[in-house]
Amino acid sequence: MIYLEKIFLPAEKRRIYPYRILSSKMLNVISFSPVTIFYGSNGSGKSTLLNVIAEKINIRHKTKGNNSLHFNEFVEDCEFETATKNETNLKIPSRSRFIRSEDIMEGIAILRRETDEALHKIKKAQSMTVDGKQYNFPSVIEGAWGAFNLLPDQCSNGEAAMSFFENIFEPETLYLLDEPDNSLSPALQLVLKEKIEKYAYLLDCQFIIATHSPFLLSVKNATVYNLDHCPSTVCKWQDLENVRIFYDFFQKNKALFS
Repeated sequence: MIYLEKIFLPAEKRRIYPYRILSSKMLNVISFSPVTIFYGSNGSGKSTLLNVIAEKINIRHKTKGNNSLHFNEFVEDCEFETATKNETNLKIPSRSRFIRSEDIMEGIAILRRETDEALHKIKKAQSMTVDGKQYNFPSVIEGAWGAFNLLPDQCSNGEAAMSFFENIFEPETLYLLDEPDNSLSPALQLVLKEKIEKYAYLLDCQFIIATHSPFLLSVKNATVYNLDHCPSTVCKWQDLENVRIFYDFFQKNKALFS
């Protein structure tokens, strides 16, 4: 699904942030697909682009990025177009979100704290009676949660982050994700890739992602902008430098896997 179809960036070249980063990319127009990925090394501007988009379309976000005077001027000079359906312009879904990696870690910390507080309250209740039967509440609750390993304080950061995404994704929503692969193992990055594909192509979501994870870059039918190129170009994920580095490394050591 596509809600945000295009964004138009100012072409003005100035030696101040964010002009000096983004003007060199010559991305005057960015066209979006159900999954659009900004790829690039550190300092390439991929997170800056997400910040610009989030501010321009007024998407909900927990923590603000760089909002300097010149950044705000840049955002004001941008324009955007939403997609049309049955000759009607679509609106950006109201529950759409911009999620940074630090938001994920904060969400994990909050979840762990709330769970700990809830368990503390539960343990104060020694027992309760339901339909004439008495239950020892602490043992029932801890036994159920322990059996399924659902307590956040028993999960790694990666497992808790994956749970965060499972709880936050909703159908018919636009998501901006800034390096969502942080803390995720390769196996969990593949799980996240599959979830993104499911929500994008079956549940009418749109994703705009900043990452250099080979696993997320391989999302089916994603449009990948290579911000390491000037001008920036749309590339095949398998041709990107980071992916080739992984490929060359394993090719060099393939005898070890025989």
